[in-house]
Amino acid sequence: MFFEQNFCKWLSSLLNSCSMESPLGRVFPLLLLASFLSSCALLPRNEFRPVEKGENWRVRLTKFVSGSDIVSKGGFDHPHTFTLVRLNRILGAVYYKDNDVLGKSRKSQVFNKRVRKKLLRPIQKAFSMAQPDEVVDFSFMLKKQVLFFFSNDFFTSGIMFIKDGRLNIVFRTINFKGANYSEAIRQFVGDPTNRPIVNSWRLVTEQGQSLKKAARKSFSFFGQPYYTNWLIVDLNYDFKPPPLKRRHKRLRRQPIQELTPRGEAPRIRFERPFSNVGAVYYGRSVKDSVKAREVRKKIEVLRDLYNRGEISRSTYERKKEELLAP
Repeated sequence: MFFEQNFCKWLSSLLNSCSMESPLGRVFPLLLLASFLSSCALLPRNEFRPVEKGENWRVRLTKFVSGSDIVSKGGFDHPHTFTLVRLNRILGAVYYKDNDVLGKSRKSQVFNKRVRKKLLRPIQKAFSMAQPDEVVDFSFMLKKQVLFFFSNDFFTSGIMFIKDGRLNIVFRTINFKGANYSEAIRQFVGDPTNRPIVNSWRLVTEQGQSLKKAARKSFSFFGQPYYTNWLIVDLNYDFKPPPLKRRHKRLRRQPIQELTPRGEAPRIRFERPFSNVGAVYYGRSVKDSVKAREVRKKIEVLRDLYNRGEISRSTYERKKEELLAP
């Protein structure tokens, strides 16, 4: 504390003595500026290569110079060729949960159908372009409806790379409620593989997936024995197609027509016209259930005779009308 006070006094006295009229006052700001620029030039900078970008999403290649040993040393299995079907199944099987105290949160897809529709081809292209020391850097923002009247923007960002035949997906954040996309990408740009931390969300592992185990030296009070944001995917596992959410629509019932070989008369599918409680057929009410069952059996016999070709269509229709007549 004594040294800091003396240093501050010395620096303030030096700045007061260096007026712009004196030679030292004119040179001193230039020396400070030169030293600042030289220090910035010596700092390692990450390198980026753009792949594709759109409105509220971006895919690029990143070479981390200042990062953990894993991403800075490189040695990835790049470039790598993914088929769109294979990549769609892998990304569709990535799920997460919010850290709810009551444990009532349900798992959700990180890359839902809308996201995969935008990012599948850019990510496939990025892996085919990537060098052994580059990772695939992705980010996107989704608008979600809240209470039917309001909508919020949620930001997701992370990196991907292939190491030892396995796909590593490391997230910086998932569904971060941000102001806009430009501010979010400036906030989440660092290396997400530094150390395990406690997030407001956690990844849910499925078959063929696992979480990255943390080294013992990285344990801390706020640390975890594994990375909750680091998913390792086995590329040899055959993932199932991702589920699709379909809207249930009321379909109008239509009569089913049986397919018959060409040149033959269409077969008749018997439709049950009666019920035990006053069913209506051709506008006539049949209250006698016994008589309805007898008529139904006779019509079934006629239908079988027609389908076997023993009677013609006109004979079948005429006999059926006679049975249905009051």
